[in-house]
Amino acid sequence: MDDRKKTLAAITLIIGFLVLVAIIVGVLVSGRKTVSPVPEDENAIKIIFVTPTPTEPPASPTPTIKPTATPKPKATATPTPKATATPTPTATSSATPTP
Repeated sequence: MDDRKKTLAAITLIIGFLVLVAIIVGVLVSGRKTVSPVPEDENAIKIIFVTPTPTEPPASPTPTIKPTATPKPKATATPTPKATATPTPTATSSATPTP
């Protein structure tokens, strides 16, 4: 950006800030409500909005069920494997046929 564009952008921001401050000061000095759902005129029609209030659910006549502790299974020792006889080699057929 050249100096002329920077200067113009700075002046624009300063003017915008001053306008915003002037609006806020004007609202505070005037002292009246700027936005109100209720009109100030005595003869005006006033609308009252009623929202339903949340109600608590009625207490249940049945008692609540408390969880009971389940017994834990007891640990048992793992049986050790018994020694077995070593298998004997068996005759196997060869892949080559005999004539």
